[in-house]
Amino acid sequence: MSSGKKTFLRIYFIICAIFVLDCLLYYFKEISLRGYYSDVFLSWLWLLSSFVIIIVFWKKLLAKLFLAAILVTFALSIIAMMLPFYTLLLSSTSLGLYQNKDLNENYRAQIVGYGVMVQPWLEVIEKKGLFEKRIIKCTDSEIMNDNLDIKIRTAKDILFKKETDSTLTLTLYYGGPNKTITFHKKTGNITAIQNN
Repeated sequence: MSSGKKTFLRIYFIICAIFVLDCLLYYFKEISLRGYYSDVFLSWLWLLSSFVIIIVFWKKLLAKLFLAAILVTFALSIIAMMLPFYTLLLSSTSLGLYQNKDLNENYRAQIVGYGVMVQPWLEVIEKKGLFEKRIIKCTDSEIMNDNLDIKIRTAKDILFKKETDSTLTLTLYYGGPNKTITFHKKTGNITAIQNN
Protein backbone atom coordinates (compact mmCIF):
# COMPACT_ATOMS: atom_id res chain seq x y z
CA MET A 1 0.00 0.00 0.00
CA SER A 2 1.36 3.42 -0.96
CA SER A 3 2.06 6.10 1.63
CA GLY A 4 -0.66 8.32 0.11
CA LYS A 5 -3.27 5.59 0.62
CA LYS A 6 -2.06 4.99 4.18
CA THR A 7 -2.34 8.72 4.96
CA PHE A 8 -5.83 8.91 3.48
CA LEU A 9 -6.86 5.80 5.44
CA ARG A 10 -5.61 7.39 8.69
CA ILE A 11 -7.58 10.59 7.92
CA TYR A 12 -10.67 8.51 7.17
CA PHE A 13 -10.38 6.64 10.48
CA ILE A 14 -10.07 9.97 12.31
CA ILE A 15 -13.25 11.21 10.56
CA CYS A 16 -15.01 7.95 11.50
CA ALA A 17 -13.92 8.25 15.12
CA ILE A 18 -15.13 11.87 15.36
CA PHE A 19 -18.42 10.95 13.65
CA VAL A 20 -19.08 7.98 15.96
CA LEU A 21 -18.09 10.00 19.03
CA ASP A 22 -20.42 12.84 17.97
CA CYS A 23 -23.31 10.37 17.51
CA LEU A 24 -22.69 8.66 20.86
CA LEU A 25 -22.33 11.95 22.77
CA TYR A 26 -25.58 13.25 21.31
CA TYR A 27 -27.46 10.00 21.92
CA PHE A 28 -26.33 9.52 25.51
CA LYS A 29 -25.51 13.07 26.74
CA GLU A 30 -27.24 15.38 24.19
CA ILE A 31 -23.87 17.01 23.46
CA SER A 32 -22.88 17.85 19.89
CA LEU A 33 -20.54 20.05 17.90
CA ARG A 34 -21.37 23.75 18.10
CA GLY A 35 -23.98 24.96 15.61
CA TYR A 36 -26.65 23.11 13.67
CA TYR A 37 -24.66 22.81 10.46
CA SER A 38 -21.49 21.41 12.04
CA ASP A 39 -23.18 18.03 12.60
CA VAL A 40 -24.68 18.14 9.10
CA PHE A 41 -21.24 18.87 7.66
CA LEU A 42 -19.67 16.04 9.67
CA SER A 43 -22.24 13.47 8.49
CA TRP A 44 -21.76 14.47 4.84
CA LEU A 45 -17.98 14.49 5.27
CA TRP A 46 -18.15 10.93 6.62
CA LEU A 47 -20.44 9.76 3.79
CA LEU A 48 -18.38 11.37 1.01
CA SER A 49 -15.08 10.17 2.46
CA SER A 50 -16.59 6.68 2.72
CA PHE A 51 -17.30 6.67 -0.99
CA VAL A 52 -13.79 7.95 -1.72
CA ILE A 53 -12.38 5.10 0.40
CA ILE A 54 -14.52 2.64 -1.54
CA ILE A 55 -13.23 4.00 -4.86
CA VAL A 56 -9.57 4.12 -3.76
CA PHE A 57 -9.64 0.58 -2.34
CA TRP A 58 -12.13 -0.89 -4.85
CA LYS A 59 -9.92 -3.92 -5.59
CA LYS A 60 -10.17 -5.01 -1.94
CA LEU A 61 -13.08 -7.21 -0.84
CA LEU A 62 -13.69 -5.05 2.24
CA ALA A 63 -14.40 -1.98 0.06
CA LYS A 64 -17.07 -3.91 -1.88
CA LEU A 65 -18.61 -5.20 1.35
CA PHE A 66 -18.60 -1.68 2.81
CA LEU A 67 -20.43 -0.32 -0.26
CA ALA A 68 -22.94 -3.17 0.00
CA ALA A 69 -23.49 -2.38 3.70
CA ILE A 70 -24.12 1.31 2.96
CA LEU A 71 -26.55 0.51 0.14
CA VAL A 72 -28.40 -2.15 2.17
CA THR A 73 -28.70 0.27 5.12
CA PHE A 74 -30.27 2.95 2.90
CA ALA A 75 -32.52 0.37 1.21
CA LEU A 76 -33.75 -0.96 4.57
CA SER A 77 -34.42 2.58 5.77
CA ILE A 78 -36.64 3.16 2.73
CA ILE A 79 -38.53 -0.15 2.95
CA ALA A 80 -40.00 0.54 6.42
CA MET A 81 -42.49 3.16 5.15
CA MET A 82 -39.42 5.37 4.53
CA LEU A 83 -39.54 6.59 8.14
CA PRO A 84 -35.86 5.90 8.98
CA PHE A 85 -34.88 7.33 5.58
CA TYR A 86 -36.76 10.57 6.26
CA THR A 87 -35.12 10.79 9.67
CA LEU A 88 -31.68 10.41 8.05
CA LEU A 89 -32.58 12.95 5.38
CA LEU A 90 -34.06 15.53 7.76
CA SER A 91 -31.27 15.25 10.33
CA SER A 92 -28.38 15.32 7.84
CA THR A 93 -29.64 18.28 5.80
CA SER A 94 -31.26 21.62 6.57
CA LEU A 95 -34.69 20.18 5.63
CA GLY A 96 -35.37 19.38 9.29
CA LEU A 97 -34.53 22.90 10.48
CA TYR A 98 -37.46 25.30 10.80
CA GLN A 99 -35.68 28.03 12.71
CA ASN A 100 -32.22 28.64 14.19
CA LYS A 101 -31.56 31.62 16.44
CA ASP A 102 -28.62 32.76 18.57
CA LEU A 103 -30.28 34.02 21.76
CA ASN A 104 -27.09 35.43 23.28
CA GLU A 105 -23.46 34.41 23.78
CA ASN A 106 -24.51 31.46 26.00
CA TYR A 107 -27.60 30.01 24.32
CA ARG A 108 -28.97 29.08 20.91
CA ALA A 109 -32.54 28.03 20.13
CA GLN A 110 -33.82 26.02 17.22
CA ILE A 111 -37.08 24.56 16.00
CA VAL A 112 -36.46 21.20 14.37
CA GLY A 113 -38.39 18.19 13.15
CA TYR A 114 -36.61 14.98 12.22
CA GLY A 115 -39.57 12.75 11.43
CA VAL A 116 -42.72 12.74 9.35
CA MET A 117 -44.82 11.24 12.17
CA VAL A 118 -43.87 13.78 14.87
CA GLN A 119 -44.46 17.51 15.18
CA PRO A 120 -41.43 19.85 15.24
CA TRP A 121 -40.15 20.82 18.66
CA LEU A 122 -38.22 23.66 20.30
CA GLU A 123 -34.71 23.05 21.61
CA VAL A 124 -32.57 25.37 23.70
CA ILE A 125 -28.88 24.64 23.46
CA GLU A 126 -26.16 25.84 25.80
CA LYS A 127 -22.94 26.82 24.01
CA LYS A 128 -19.75 25.42 25.53
CA GLY A 129 -16.87 26.43 23.27
CA LEU A 130 -16.45 23.93 20.43
CA PHE A 131 -19.34 21.84 21.79
CA GLU A 132 -22.89 22.54 22.88
CA LYS A 133 -25.47 20.73 25.01
CA ARG A 134 -29.22 20.58 24.61
CA ILE A 135 -30.72 21.64 27.93
CA ILE A 136 -34.37 22.08 26.94
CA LYS A 137 -36.69 20.24 24.57
CA CYS A 138 -40.29 21.45 24.35
CA THR A 139 -43.14 20.01 22.25
CA ASP A 140 -46.52 21.40 21.19
CA SER A 141 -48.38 19.33 23.77
CA GLU A 142 -46.45 21.03 26.57
CA ILE A 143 -47.39 24.59 25.58
CA MET A 144 -50.92 24.19 24.24
CA ASN A 145 -53.70 25.24 26.53
CA ASP A 146 -56.66 27.36 25.38
CA ASN A 147 -55.37 28.22 21.89
CA LEU A 148 -54.76 25.10 19.79
CA ASP A 149 -53.70 27.18 16.77
CA ILE A 150 -50.45 28.32 18.40
CA LYS A 151 -47.91 25.67 17.52
CA ILE A 152 -44.14 25.72 17.88
CA ARG A 153 -43.49 25.30 14.15
CA THR A 154 -45.50 28.44 13.26
CA ALA A 155 -43.48 30.77 15.52
CA LYS A 156 -42.00 33.66 13.54
CA ASP A 157 -39.21 34.30 16.03
CA ILE A 158 -37.73 33.11 19.33
CA LEU A 159 -36.91 35.95 21.71
CA PHE A 160 -34.70 35.82 24.80
CA LYS A 161 -36.50 37.48 27.73
CA LYS A 162 -34.49 36.83 30.89
CA GLU A 163 -32.36 34.38 32.81
CA THR A 164 -31.98 33.65 36.51
CA ASP A 165 -29.73 31.14 38.26
CA SER A 166 -32.34 28.42 37.80
CA THR A 167 -34.65 29.56 34.98
CA LEU A 168 -34.59 30.69 31.38
CA THR A 169 -37.48 32.66 29.87
CA LEU A 170 -38.18 32.82 26.13
CA THR A 171 -40.98 34.27 24.04
CA LEU A 172 -42.29 32.46 21.00
CA TYR A 173 -43.28 35.38 18.77
CA TYR A 174 -46.27 34.81 16.51
CA GLY A 175 -47.22 38.42 15.83
CA GLY A 176 -49.85 38.18 18.54
CA PRO A 177 -50.83 36.49 20.73
CA ASN A 178 -47.36 35.35 21.75
CA LYS A 179 -46.28 32.79 24.36
CA THR A 180 -43.72 33.56 27.05
CA ILE A 181 -42.39 30.33 28.54
CA THR A 182 -40.18 29.94 31.59
CA PHE A 183 -38.08 26.78 31.76
CA HIS A 184 -36.15 25.29 34.65
CA LYS A 185 -32.56 25.06 33.36
CA LYS A 186 -31.58 21.87 35.22
CA THR A 187 -34.66 19.77 34.42
CA GLY A 188 -35.85 21.44 31.20
CA ASN A 189 -39.41 21.46 32.58
CA ILE A 190 -41.79 24.37 32.02
CA THR A 191 -42.42 26.35 35.20
CA ALA A 192 -44.71 29.04 33.75
CA ILE A 193 -46.51 29.94 30.52
CA GLN A 194 -47.91 33.37 29.83
CA ASN A 195 -49.95 34.41 26.78
CA ASN A 196 -49.27 38.00 25.77
